[in-house]
Amino acid sequence: MVSTAKVSQVLEGVNFPASKQDLIRYAQDRNGPQDVMDALHQIPDQQYYSMAGVWEAIGDIS
Repeated sequence: MVSTAKVSQVLEGVNFPASKQDLIRYAQDRNGPQDVMDALHQIPDQQYYSMAGVWEAIGDIS
């Protein structure tokens, strides 16, 4: 499982609200590591309103 700290580092500065695709695009643009990219691809396709929401979604997939 990817750490919330690692996800936070990759997504630092992202503007919320953000869709799943927005998060993936942002992480790709920042050359996010494969484990972060894998986790983002597995989260539900919905709007995220904060980093806490992203953490929760990632926690639910593990």
